[in-house]
Amino acid sequence: MNRLIRALAAAVALILSHSAVSGDRAWFEYQSENFTVYSDVPEPRVNALMRDLERFRRTALAFTGLEEIPENRNLRVFHFRNSGEFEKFSGDRKVAGFYRETWRGPVIFSRDGDHGISGSGLIFHEYVHHLMREHSGMTYPRWYSEGFAELLASAELQKNSVVVGGIPEWRLSAWASEEPLTIEQLLHPPSISASDDAGSGRYWNNYYASAWLLTHYLQLGHHAGHPDYRAASESYLKAVAAGDDPVKIFEEHFNKSVREMQAEIRAYMRDDILRHKLDIADYSYSIPRRAVTDNEHLFLLASEAMEFGRVQLAMDYLQQSKKHDLGWQENLTAMAVLRAEQKDFKFGEKVAQDIGEYGMVSHLTAANLARFYLLRLQSLTLTRHWDDDDYAAARKYAKIAVQAGPDYLPAYRTLWTVYQLKRESEPALQIMLSAYQQEPNHLNLNAAIGFYLAHLDRHAEARAYLERVIAWSHSDELRSRAQDLLQPARFSKDQ
Repeated sequence: MNRLIRALAAAVALILSHSAVSGDRAWFEYQSENFTVYSDVPEPRVNALMRDLERFRRTALAFTGLEEIPENRNLRVFHFRNSGEFEKFSGDRKVAGFYRETWRGPVIFSRDGDHGISGSGLIFHEYVHHLMREHSGMTYPRWYSEGFAELLASAELQKNSVVVGGIPEWRLSAWASEEPLTIEQLLHPPSISASDDAGSGRYWNNYYASAWLLTHYLQLGHHAGHPDYRAASESYLKAVAAGDDPVKIFEEHFNKSVREMQAEIRAYMRDDILRHKLDIADYSYSIPRRAVTDNEHLFLLASEAMEFGRVQLAMDYLQQSKKHDLGWQENLTAMAVLRAEQKDFKFGEKVAQDIGEYGMVSHLTAANLARFYLLRLQSLTLTRHWDDDDYAAARKYAKIAVQAGPDYLPAYRTLWTVYQLKRESEPALQIMLSAYQQEPNHLNLNAAIGFYLAHLDRHAEARAYLERVIAWSHSDELRSRAQDLLQPARFSKDQ
C-alpha cells in the first residue's frame, strides 16, 4: 500500500511539474493529415477543431476542383485554453483567432470557446489564400484572389454537408453608405502610391465585398438561372495571368461587355444570391497526439513571439526553461539570440563556447548559434569593422542548420544574409533559390528574392517574385514597394 501511495504521489508530482509552465494543463501536439495543433485545451475540443479544419480544406478543394494532394507542410495551429495567454499574441482576447505568415510557415492562433474556429471567417479567408498558392500554379488577379477567399470563408459547416456562398458577416458594413465598386474598378484597382483611396480601410472593405459579389456571380450565378461563366472565368484568368489586359479581353472571354455584365450583377445582387450545398462528410481518421515537454512548449511559443517582434514575451517564456532537460540547448541559444538582439553579446559568447565543446547540435541549436554570430557581425559592420571569425562561425552553423533541417527557412535566411554582408551576391542568391525549392509559395521568401534581385539591378529576374508579392500580400507597404520596382523605367536598365 505504501509503495502504491508513493507511486501515485510521484505521478501527480510529474503531472504538476509538466503543467506548471503553461498554467493548469499540459500541452500536446496533435496531428491530422494536413494540420498540426499545439494546445492545452481538452482533447475532445481539439479533435472537433481539427475535424472542422480538415472539412473546410476538403470543401475548398472540392469547390475549386483542385487536386487533393498532401500539403507541402502542415499548417500549424496554436489553440489556447487561456484567453489571457492568447491575448499576449492577439492583443485582443475578444477575437476568435488570426492567421499569420511567418518564416517558420503559416500559423493560426485561436482560443477555446463556443464559437469554434469557424467563428472567424478571417481565419478561413487567409487559409484559402494558402491553399490556392499551394495547389494552383497560377497567380490570380487580386479581385479574384480576394473574392474567392471571401466566398469560401463564409462557409457553414453542417452535419454531412457544407454550405458555401453566404454573405460574409464581417463585410456587412461595406455598402451601408456606398455603392459596390464597378467591375472595371475591380479589374484595375488604384496604385497604392497614387491614390488616397487605396490606403483607406473603408475602400478595401468595399473592394473585398465587391470582389466577393463578382466572384459569387461567376461561380454560383448559374444556380439561379443565369449563364454559367465558370469555363469562361477559367480561360479569362489564365489570359490575365499570361499578361493580357483584363479590361480589353473581357468581352472576348465572357461574350459580354463589362457594362452588360455589370447590369447582370446588379440584378443578381437584388434578387438571386443563392447558397450552394456540398456533401462533405466528417473527417473520420484518427488524430494522434503526443505530450509536448515544457522546454519544447516554451521554445515554440517563444519562437512565435520572436516572429511577432515581442522580445520580452519571448524571453519571459524562455526564462522558465528547465536546465539540462530535453530541449535546454535550443532554449539556451534562443536566449542568447534575444540578448544579442539587444546588443548584449557576453551571455551568448559563453553559451556558444560551451556548446561548441559538445560537437553535435540540433538544427534549431545550430540555427540559433548562426543567428547569434550574424547579429554580432552586423553590429561590427555598423562601425565599419569586420571579423572573419564571426563570419566563418555564422556561415558554419547556418550550413549545419540547413543540412540538418532542410525545411527550416530561418536557417536559409541567416545563411543568405551572411553572404550578403560579405557582398557575395551569387552564393546569397543560390541559398535563396535553394530555399525557394523548399517553399515556392512562401510570401516572405518571394519578397526577399524579388527585392534582392531588384537591389542588384536584375529587374527582369525580379518581376515574377514581385508580382506574387503584389498578388498575395495584404501589406500596403510591401505591395507599394513591389509596385514601384515594377515600373517600366526600371526594366530599361536590364536591356
